[in-house]
Amino acid sequence: MNKNHIVSGKTQIYAILGTPISHSLSPIIHNTLFCYNNLDKIFLALNTDTNNLKLAIDAVRSFDIKGLSITMPLKEEVVKYCDKLLPEAEIIGAVNCILNKNGTLVGYNTDCTGFSMSIINKVGVLPDRVFIFGAGGVGKAIAAELILKGVKKLFLTNRSIDKAENLRKRLEHLSKTEVEIIPWDKKSWNEGIKESDLIINCTSLGMYNNGNLADIVPWELVRSNTLIYETIYEPRETTLISKARSLNLEVIEGINLLVYQAAAAYKIWTGLEPDINIIFKVAKASVYDN
Repeated sequence: MNKNHIVSGKTQIYAILGTPISHSLSPIIHNTLFCYNNLDKIFLALNTDTNNLKLAIDAVRSFDIKGLSITMPLKEEVVKYCDKLLPEAEIIGAVNCILNKNGTLVGYNTDCTGFSMSIINKVGVLPDRVFIFGAGGVGKAIAAELILKGVKKLFLTNRSIDKAENLRKRLEHLSKTEVEIIPWDKKSWNEGIKESDLIINCTSLGMYNNGNLADIVPWELVRSNTLIYETIYEPRETTLISKARSLNLEVIEGINLLVYQAAAAYKIWTGLEPDINIIFKVAKASVYDN
């Protein structure tokens, strides 16, 4: 591992685009991995909004920037600037990772692959019946991944039922997965919760001062072998995670999605399997120790 990496004229450049960007963990994660693997690469954070996105993408082509992470508010806007899209990115209409392949910009969505990697690493297989709270950005990505992987049944609830219905229309033709849209109402969730092997929070409920999903989940119907998945990583132990642990349910914390989507991006750019423990160490230190 080279801790004294010197940038030269041969150093390959990678970057994250979005705004605000100063809080992003991508630079510290990927620069640590580049250093660990002795790669002559550097990762930068470039503040970019929708107004200057085209200029930024033109610069990527002009300066041969090798890869990009894309964050808010650009994940959907950047799609039109990609030359090619992987199926999951095309299906949900959002890109969070780009590979510059000899001048061709290839768009990926590593929230999809990162999610399935985090589940398989924990329990070895994707559960068959899944209940998702939320049909926003991360909810779309996870729903698409589950359907592409062919789970038997997907229950989806969202405060805007039209948004959930639109997502179903985009996804239901992709496999034989049965997709059931459920109104945002506790009583309506009972059957889906009772049937599900995996329950996922893809809403913002549980973030600091932003409501509490744990108070409205019908826990008495959750089976003892159901896995609880949180996509929020700050705070580390949301009320959903805390309640699930108090019931001795298996949980996956939100930091896992962050870590595994970063791992997926790193492999896309370098062809190397990153040391997942390094990413966990860097991410946890950056989020929870500061």
